[in-house]
Amino acid sequence: MRRLLSLLLLVTASAALAATAPTVKVQKGDTLFRIATRHGLSVAQLRTYNGLKGDTIRVGQVLRLRPGAVPASAAPRRYTVRAGDTLSRIAARTGTSVAALQAANRLRSTVIAPGQRLVVPAPGTAARPPAPRPTTEVRTVYRYVWVGVKDTPALLAARYRLSVDGLRRLNGMTTARAIVPGKKVLVPMRVPVPIPPRPQRPPVTFKRLIPLNVPVQIASVDLRWRHVLVAPVMPSGRLSFGSGARVSELARRSGARMVVNGSYFHPQSYAPAGDIVTQGRLLTWGRIPQALTITPDNRAAFRISAAAALGRPLETTWAGLETVVATGPRILSGGQVVTRYSSAFRDPALFGRAARSAVGLIGNRDLVFVSTHVRVTTTEMGKIMTRLGVRDALLLDGGSSTGIAWNGRAVLDSVRRVSYGIGVFTDYAGRRYAK
Repeated sequence: MRRLLSLLLLVTASAALAATAPTVKVQKGDTLFRIATRHGLSVAQLRTYNGLKGDTIRVGQVLRLRPGAVPASAAPRRYTVRAGDTLSRIAARTGTSVAALQAANRLRSTVIAPGQRLVVPAPGTAARPPAPRPTTEVRTVYRYVWVGVKDTPALLAARYRLSVDGLRRLNGMTTARAIVPGKKVLVPMRVPVPIPPRPQRPPVTFKRLIPLNVPVQIASVDLRWRHVLVAPVMPSGRLSFGSGARVSELARRSGARMVVNGSYFHPQSYAPAGDIVTQGRLLTWGRIPQALTITPDNRAAFRISAAAALGRPLETTWAGLETVVATGPRILSGGQVVTRYSSAFRDPALFGRAARSAVGLIGNRDLVFVSTHVRVTTTEMGKIMTRLGVRDALLLDGGSSTGIAWNGRAVLDSVRRVSYGIGVFTDYAGRRYAK
């Protein structure tokens, strides 16, 4: 009776040990049968838990005593694929799973080839789910800020992780003493932005089509490319006005891959009639209520100007944007042709038949510029843009200002000189700016 009681206690203790100890190290003289008996298991269970095909074990080997228990000393092994091997066969042979093999070797399919070297995870290792891909990244964007009353060159430089000399050189100053309260200075800022999707086509493509029997010239821009820049192109190449140039001249001087005429302007002074932001600076402002806007990381949208509604410039208008071109009227909204326009557009000549240029959006990374020398109405231009797959569209200047250039040469040149154009640069590697 006493012997039977001792045996029951031994079995109970072994079962308790198996419940608490996940693994055991093989000692001299151990066999699978002895280990299984000692821990209240069957030999078949030990084989299954450890991916064993036979009864052979070695001193020092770590065996798992329950499903999913991973020996601390277990390490991935290397396996060379042989003819006739499949992932499922290798998984069964090595005591792992197909999913674990795929995860350990970053395989997107089950296709393997003879001679291929595989990492074999320890038996029972679960396949780790792939780490989620980041949706944002940090970029350096430059913007102009006001020097505060209590700011010194040293404080300002430290705030933006610059040396005083670096801040001076960034702003083209001969001395840091020029950095005084009330002055605007350029500074770098590290900002999180969405990671752009993978490009779907070349940075910019050019086509000639005849939608609704109207010959048009179309430039399609894929803003998913990091080195694409869409920006105003000035006749003098600087942030100043007072003279104009034909679209062909703007294309030749700027080096842009594509140039289209911009928005409206004064016929004598060439001053633009609406807001323009370029390189993060408000160049001019006006009463045109809507604009093409582009962020430093190339997301495009049509936005309404609060400053235009108030009739005066606002410092917060277009904040965070790199490029802004106020234009209109809106001729397409959500894929529907617009026939009622803002009261800001009062010139009767705008609504008659004329040559036209327009800018459209298919999505916030897909920008389309269209020009035609055929005389069409605003409504007809909206229908043309719809036929081209555009969802939202604004008119650019038209009539004798209409022009578009490709690879430095005018395809349709403007008859008259224009105040500015809109250029697409495909290999821009300079700074990106935000207002």
